[in-house]
Amino acid sequence: MKIKLFGMLKTMIPGSKDLDVAFSEGDQVKDLVYTIQREYPQVGELLEKKKVLVSVNQEIAHWDTVLDTADEVALLPPFAGGSGE
Repeated sequence: MKIKLFGMLKTMIPGSKDLDVAFSEGDQVKDLVYTIQREYPQVGELLEKKKVLVSVNQEIAHWDTVLDTADEVALLPPFAGGSGE
């Protein structure tokens, strides 16, 4: 499964805009996170500390969300914006 990277995550995996992660039909987001922690420990650490969110089909996903082969999955680091006023 391809997982899209945004923001600082792109710089953590040089030359990559996404991650390729093994996936089985019926896996949940938590299974995907465990795989990322093993294969990409620097990204996995941020997921564990909840500094990065998992998005499935452009919605923030819960750990028990079941994944499908057609899903679009992305890792979202903190975003800043607005004028602060």
